[in-house]
Amino acid sequence: MSDEMECMCRQCGISVYLPADIISLQDPANTEVKLLADIHVCAECGGQLALIGKAGGEPRYRLE
Repeated sequence: MSDEMECMCRQCGISVYLPADIISLQDPANTEVKLLADIHVCAECGGQLALIGKAGGEPRYRLE
């Protein structure tokens, strides 16, 4: 079982897979959009990443 999480760039839509143990959220209490802390940004465009779910799981793509 993978411990990677799928994150999606809010600007370009690319998916990024990060190890679960390095992910930190801006506001963990926000249940609608789980934005990653500013240290994790999209390598393609520098956009903000949002947590989608476990890699290979049922994605939750609602970002707004």
